[in-house]
Amino acid sequence: CAQFHRYIDWILTVPLMCVEFYLILRAVGAKQILLWKMIGYSLIMLIFGYLGETVFRSQSVLFGVLSTVGYVGIVYEAWFGSAKKLAVNSNDPKLLGAIKALGWFVLAGWAIYPSLRA
Repeated sequence: CAQFHRYIDWILTVPLMCVEFYLILRAVGAKQILLWKMIGYSLIMLIFGYLGETVFRSQSVLFGVLSTVGYVGIVYEAWFGSAKKLAVNSNDPKLLGAIKALGWFVLAGWAIYPSLRA
């Protein structure tokens, strides 16, 4: 039951965090494809994570790896992909700082979160 409630929260908050990348970058030319990629990555991360924790517990490693694909996709976009490139090309230090802060939050915050809930 605890996993269910945690994932209900995440299915709302994680895609919204990904929408933030798009909204921040929209003023400097972000295309909707960035929005859908980020949402898609977040759904991959959450759906496979949930299935590995609840339905397919005996295959949790496989589902953990599949879930990590979504996480890595979000991290890649924030640090090296189109989100980062748009921020750099904007020549706006505040925008670059905002994307960097979101990138650190995703990289560090989400990476340590599973160990904090134990």
